[in-house]
Amino acid sequence: MGISYYFMDKANKQVGPLSLDELKQRGITRETPVWREGMPNWVQAKDIPELQAYIVTPKPYINEVQLILILCAIFASILFLLAGRFVSAFVASWFDIYPYVPGIAILIIGVLGIAFSLFYKKRKYLLNTTLVVLPFLLSSLFSIFYYGMLNHAYRFRHDRCIVEKRSGVGVMDKFGLEIIPYIYDNIAPNSYWSPAYYRATYNNQEGVLALNGTEIIPCIYDDIDTWLTTDNFMVKSGKLKGLYTPRGKVIVPCEYTKISRWRETSLIHVKIDDQEGLYSPEGQEILPCQFIICKELNGISLINRGGFSKNGKVQNGIWGAINKEGKIIVPCKYNDITPYAGSERIEADGGYIKDIYDFNGNYLRSEYKW
Repeated sequence: MGISYYFMDKANKQVGPLSLDELKQRGITRETPVWREGMPNWVQAKDIPELQAYIVTPKPYINEVQLILILCAIFASILFLLAGRFVSAFVASWFDIYPYVPGIAILIIGVLGIAFSLFYKKRKYLLNTTLVVLPFLLSSLFSIFYYGMLNHAYRFRHDRCIVEKRSGVGVMDKFGLEIIPYIYDNIAPNSYWSPAYYRATYNNQEGVLALNGTEIIPCIYDDIDTWLTTDNFMVKSGKLKGLYTPRGKVIVPCEYTKISRWRETSLIHVKIDDQEGLYSPEGQEILPCQFIICKELNGISLINRGGFSKNGKVQNGIWGAINKEGKIIVPCKYNDITPYAGSERIEADGGYIKDIYDFNGNYLRSEYKW
């Protein structure tokens, strides 16, 4: 009969004695325990030279659980790839962090899970663990690539994040959805800790955008800044200036070379060349920009139209007067006007006749000069 061989089947039961031809028909594998006459111990089939030609490579076996896991992994991978960047944005908004950080955390956890199955005597669970972790790994890799390499995403602040794409700079919300289109050259919040609006630049022109993406001031100006201690915006285009409210309403059109607070009132003083005018804080034109506003006495200011300033004095033109609210109380048609604080009257020189007004602008009488 020759040399007898014995082997352990899958149920760990000893089978034999068998001849070499009979052992071949049993389909042994490399790891099958085998013993033959003359051997001190059982060894694997791969360690017996004459059995090398008879070793059978087993076909991969996938049980029902693994088949279900494979199908779920394929479906979940597709789903997670589509939703991964949105989920990363939502998680990042919770902690005010960069939107690619959750992807890095998930990637590390997934790799550690696979490493645990591989090195801590859990190799039989390696395939199952990999199938469970695979969708998370793919989605995390995509979110890292999308926010950290393909685009440049800034840190979340108040559920909003500035993102730089190839098409331009924009803003997304906590769900990863666009709220400000990615078309601007630059976008920056007015405050790092408590932003109220965004400063935006488009084609080297500045504008202002609300946090929800609404355009407050169009990007058509050279420079925009807050005006004095108010919340209003001063816009500049070349040498011209204008004013906007925080909601984007025009207070003063961008037509003037100078805008300032008028004396100690709330009125807005505008000027272009030598011509001056007044606006209310709400944007109502009170005094057209057609006058030169001169000295003030007891709330009364003289105005001149048609004259010019030379060496600090106004020459030529006709004269009138306004009160501290900017209202004309003496029509601008006189050669000269003199207010008298003691008697609270205003003398308006009309040539042959001198008209008398009180400080409230009420006409009192006329007097002939000769």
